[in-house]
Amino acid sequence: METEKNISGISENLAESIAEQKELEIISRKKGILNGIRIAVSVSDNEDLEHLGLSIQHLKDTMIELARYIMANGGTLLYGGHLKNEGFTKIFAELSYQYKFLNDKSFRFINYFPFPNSNSLTLEIKADFVKQQVEPVIIETPKHLGDIDKNRKYDPFNNIEDRYIFSECFSDMRRIMADKSYARLLLGGKQSNFLGYVPGIIEEAYYSLKANKPIYIIGGFGGAAKTLSRVILGEVPKEFTNEFQYSNSFIQGFKNVYSDTASVPIDYQNLLEFFRQCNLDKLSEMNGLSVDENLVLFESQNIHEIVFLIMKGLKEIN
Repeated sequence: METEKNISGISENLAESIAEQKELEIISRKKGILNGIRIAVSVSDNEDLEHLGLSIQHLKDTMIELARYIMANGGTLLYGGHLKNEGFTKIFAELSYQYKFLNDKSFRFINYFPFPNSNSLTLEIKADFVKQQVEPVIIETPKHLGDIDKNRKYDPFNNIEDRYIFSECFSDMRRIMADKSYARLLLGGKQSNFLGYVPGIIEEAYYSLKANKPIYIIGGFGGAAKTLSRVILGEVPKEFTNEFQYSNSFIQGFKNVYSDTASVPIDYQNLLEFFRQCNLDKLSEMNGLSVDENLVLFESQNIHEIVFLIMKGLKEIN
């Protein structure tokens, strides 16, 4: 009988890392090593979890622990999430309230709402966010889209123009978040059935690197983050090819119509060339981790190890 995968346990070779992590936590409580630093978070469910013997709960446990450390050490999380019960927005909002400093009125969590997610942001929800010291930021629709009807029913999976509107709105949010953040964490991420030009995590990594911001790729949970780590290592995963991503007539038609006006490259050969400019050495130079440490981050499923590496990298570049 196959045993359940335990990603929370401490392996023998992690003893030294855990000791250093505890020391880092004590120091950061005194000095606030992430005070005022804004960390963008890219995390979502993905198709690889079951194959890896994992579930969405493993993803949530890891992200909660990372968010807890960042907030407790004075950092602020940036996220572009929806308000559905199973999403990360409400989890981050609760953590923000729990880990606020005494008499600290600053926001520890900022959630960006592009259209159509912004339609669900009522005055009551805004007030509740502010009460929890969460800043809700509405991203207005890009001006070049004109006056779109925000109340009509959209069908981005079957209507090419609707998908273009959604893609442009999400792209604008991701560009703004990259400009506003100091670094970005990448974890999981769908590689099919997404809304946008390319998988969200890939696009968010694209904008962060374009803005010369360090990224941390947590690849052990599969998905787009794992695929991106393979691209950084010089591979060509099938998920990063036009043949895989444009495998049906609708999405192929979308590419043909909007390839010249899209905010991001929607030809995967161009994306491949862009990300290969950020090889492993350059990635390490930017994010404060060694080559070997980034390789560990590409594969690890151990919460303690991941948190230690992320906090170490952020401390090095701060």
